[in-house]
Amino acid sequence: MQSKVRKNRPQVRTAETQKKILDAAQAIFSEQGFEKTQLEEVAAHAGYTRGAIYAHYASKEDLFLALMEQRVLTKFTLVREALEVEPVTARRLDMFKRWVSAQMNDQSWGTLMLEFKLYALRRPESREKLLRLYDQMANSSNADFIKILFGDDLSKTTRKGVERRLAVMGAVMSAVVLESHFRPALLPKAQIHAVLEELFEALIHA
Repeated sequence: MQSKVRKNRPQVRTAETQKKILDAAQAIFSEQGFEKTQLEEVAAHAGYTRGAIYAHYASKEDLFLALMEQRVLTKFTLVREALEVEPVTARRLDMFKRWVSAQMNDQSWGTLMLEFKLYALRRPESREKLLRLYDQMANSSNADFIKILFGDDLSKTTRKGVERRLAVMGAVMSAVVLESHFRPALLPKAQIHAVLEELFEALIHA
């Protein structure tokens, strides 16, 4: 019988502490935005001192990136696993379209990501950290996500085009979130999903 590896008590306490800090960070970042949030506020919300934050994260940027990794990677892993077991390509694309649209349910996170991207754009070190995180998430599995979506028959040129359109789709989602805040009458929350699905159909195809 294969024995399960058990975490020792310090490991359990560390994992619990990190979860509380990340939960607090999500609440404070979503409420106040990246720039305005202070680590003291996150620590107080989590029930710790600022020193406890620095014991796990070197800076507010690192805390935000850890939160982004937790949120995005967890969601992406779930949808990738669901797509892997669907044998029909057309159904995989439809599943992914619905998943992309569902990400708009939390518009506060979309706005927060926009804020951090603008922050990182003006700071080369922060930009590199964000790009490394994107690479890490893209390579978090041995599975090739483009092949999962479209199969094994794509040429290099076609594949590159798909990758570009997926990147554009991410940028479009950010733009839709931003514009919906400025023009809620034109882009009410109830209509955003339909708009995104139309854009997906136009952009994402082999």
